[in-house]
Amino acid sequence: MFSAKASSLPIARVSVHGDRLEGVIDSRAWLRLGDALVSVQAVSVDLDLIRRGQVIAADGHIEVLGEIRCERCMGVMPLQLSVTVHSGLAEQECAVAALDPGLEVVLAENGVVAQQSWLEDEVLLALPMIPRCVDWKSGICPVSGLEPLVVVK
Repeated sequence: MFSAKASSLPIARVSVHGDRLEGVIDSRAWLRLGDALVSVQAVSVDLDLIRRGQVIAADGHIEVLGEIRCERCMGVMPLQLSVTVHSGLAEQECAVAALDPGLEVVLAENGVVAQQSWLEDEVLLALPMIPRCVDWKSGICPVSGLEPLVVVK
């Protein structure tokens, strides 16, 4: 088993019988995610690591609990995000493509994956581009309690 808190993942250490990457992340180290959200309460990782020749297939989920700003009412709304991970970790992109072109390529420079950057990238790519309170129709937002500005033509 590999700890989700580790800074790097040496792919040669993944067992031929499979391994796991799991645990709670110290989200204070994820500065880019901290900039994208109002607050980050918890991030947990649960991935299966399976060796397939030169490639490590990583499958599972990253769970994120936090708060994000609504782009409609500009209020703070809760965010509960489950990010599906389906990646191939290898020293060469062509090895991943040959195994399964559907895998997201994660390069392992000199056999080592920059684990925190990789996991943070997965979460950042899964964030909504334009987050909005889903319950709001008009008037005061039931999530934030704010009334969005309306532009009159």
